[in-house]
Amino acid sequence: MVERDGRQQRETDAMTDTNQPGSSPAPAEPTGFSGLFQDPSTLAATGLLLAALFAIVAGLFSGLEEGTVKEHLLALTNTVDVGDVALLGIAGALLVVTPDPPGGIPRPLLLQAATLFAAIIAVFGVVRAVVLVVDDGTTFGRASGFLATLGVALASATVAFWTAKESLVKERDQDQAPA
Repeated sequence: MVERDGRQQRETDAMTDTNQPGSSPAPAEPTGFSGLFQDPSTLAATGLLLAALFAIVAGLFSGLEEGTVKEHLLALTNTVDVGDVALLGIAGALLVVTPDPPGGIPRPLLLQAATLFAAIIAVFGVVRAVVLVVDDGTTFGRASGFLATLGVALASATVAFWTAKESLVKERDQDQAPA
């Protein structure tokens, strides 16, 4: 300690003061894709989002097969189910509940991707529910398919709403954080 102007101040050593000329700056935190591997929860959420994306893309490929309009719509929506909605919900929870370390892919961006995927799955669910209602078969079979599929669409719409809201909250928090 050194006394200056009647106050005690700590004397800094040239080896520990990063503001000294000639000292090397602190290493930068990894950002973007390289920073993704530094945060296990963001990495896991990204993997879950990719799984949901693959299911959506697989549905798009299935919808390109030959057949009637009803067959196209059923093939398009066949690959998404309640498991995909659960993946998106878990991904959103990982991004919201766990601490957000510096670097990596921005969490609001990943939450926005979850919102988009959940909204697509919700639309697919509504389309599939309508197709199942007008499908041939017994009344009970059509009704059960309609209700089950509508439940998936409703769950997916709920996840889309929640992740969109949390994405906005995360962006607001990042904008208000001191630089």
